[in-house]
Amino acid sequence: MLQVQDCHVIKHLTKEEHDGHTAVLLVGGKNVSPFYRSEEEVDMFRNAGVPPKQKLTKFKISDNAIIKPGTPLYAAHFRPGQYVDVTGKSIGKGFQGVMKRWGFKGQPATHGQTKTHRRPGASGPGGDPAKVFKGKKMPGKMGNTFKTAFGLKIWRVNTKYNVLYVHGSVPGHRNCLLKVRDTILPTKSSNLVNPPFPTYFTEEEGDLAEDLYDDDLFIHTDPSLTLT
Repeated sequence: MLQVQDCHVIKHLTKEEHDGHTAVLLVGGKNVSPFYRSEEEVDMFRNAGVPPKQKLTKFKISDNAIIKPGTPLYAAHFRPGQYVDVTGKSIGKGFQGVMKRWGFKGQPATHGQTKTHRRPGASGPGGDPAKVFKGKKMPGKMGNTFKTAFGLKIWRVNTKYNVLYVHGSVPGHRNCLLKVRDTILPTKSSNLVNPPFPTYFTEEEGDLAEDLYDDDLFIHTDPSLTLT
């Protein structure tokens, strides 16, 4: 369950201003005190006409999908049946050994083994050169990195509280900030007819139903049995 909270378009960067290939939208989420933002950032938010945001991220867009700065973004931007990619920072586990970090089996607990039950064993190859190659799975810090869950289907959208119900799990701890975008998987393309483009505007489409469901999802408020 993902909640879209205080999301606004902050700035539009043209192809030339960004990287010369793709235009992007700078989107901010979750209001925060200006005490924690620099003067340059406060000026940027002031020009967009929105409160300072805790998180800023970029979304690649086409030239015909430009949205005016200050435009609010709602959960209705997505519709049931779409597939999305969700990016977040995974839960930090600290410094961990190879059994927890990489799933190593470990060594025998008997037959002469002494204090090596959870150790990785030999770390380098025999022969020449006798060294440890780059990328070797060894103990180290685990978690606290950005992970992406690809191809999650949206089953339900609550337009009143701006909540997305997606299939499966997403990275990160509870109440963390996530980035939700259209999936890049070619086999999970959307089959929706006339989706909101470039986003959902209440002035153009009007008020939607409080809950939008996928066609293959049973609506929990409907009766499961009907007698005639």
